[in-house]
Amino acid sequence: MTRKLKIAGATVNQTPIDWINNTANIIEAIRLAQTQEVKLLCFPEMSITGYGAEDLFLSAWVSERAWKQLLDIRSVCDHIIVCVGLPLRMNGITYNGVCVIENKKILGVTLKQNLARDGVHYEPRWFDAWPAGKVEQVKRNDEIFPVGDVIYQTQGITFGFEICEDAWRTNRPGYRLHERKVDLILNPSASHFALGKSTSRELQVVVEGSQKFNCTYLFVNLLGNEAGRMIYDGDIIIGQQGKLIAINKRLSFKNFNLLAATIDFEKPADTAVIKSQDQKEKNEEFARAASLPGGETPHQPRGPKGPHPACGAFVRPARRFSSASPPADTCRR
Repeated sequence: MTRKLKIAGATVNQTPIDWINNTANIIEAIRLAQTQEVKLLCFPEMSITGYGAEDLFLSAWVSERAWKQLLDIRSVCDHIIVCVGLPLRMNGITYNGVCVIENKKILGVTLKQNLARDGVHYEPRWFDAWPAGKVEQVKRNDEIFPVGDVIYQTQGITFGFEICEDAWRTNRPGYRLHERKVDLILNPSASHFALGKSTSRELQVVVEGSQKFNCTYLFVNLLGNEAGRMIYDGDIIIGQQGKLIAINKRLSFKNFNLLAATIDFEKPADTAVIKSQDQKEKNEEFARAASLPGGETPHQPRGPKGPHPACGAFVRPARRFSSASPPADTCRR
């Protein structure tokens, strides 16, 4: 068997709980990937809800609605594997997960093991961390699928996940995935923009990770000024065994961007390197990041932009969500 696979990341410009727009962006990206004969497509962390839903993640209805949107997304997943981020609520507890769909079938949901709790991130407030090595079987309607620290296979290639913060920890899941002989690690992220941070992701997460774990590594980040606060640069980075294969042009105004590469898992030296047009000069980065639009409301005008003093993230004052107000019976865990 020839162990070649065309993989892709799709960065999407989402708005928290804007179900119609967010789902449309995901479906459009899937359809484009299908026309390019992509076999495996990965979206960012919390791509269905948007990462900036914040305390709404404490409400059970958000996870329920996200699952409903997932089923709509599944209906277009013909002849492709799609990995999409969403909150998953089980036994009254909400987890940060990524669902893997193959040809309209749910293969499983991998859950995040390490939660970001510094700078502008407050994930332990909204989610519980999932224990490494633990897998449970879950039934939804008439389907039973694994949830937790799950690995997957397609065309003789084994793949697993590090979800954003997972990859920045000393004891990152990649070590255990390497022990399980994973060929491909996918990293769906919601990693805030800061000057020079893209270079750190390339080197520390993707290039060093792919070398250390002897694998191919795909990183895909959110895009845009999602909630009028943090900015996401839309990074898509592919590396293989210590070599940078491809990186997209970041800080786009588009609804989504797609970056694909055909990976030779049998002969990594034969994997073609794709030339990048991305610009990492800091003045250029600043200008492009500062110009990204957000969903401004008439009730709360934009305030000044600037880096967060703790972590360098570019932030603005919070704005109100654009749609889908929570029902009256919303409660917190």
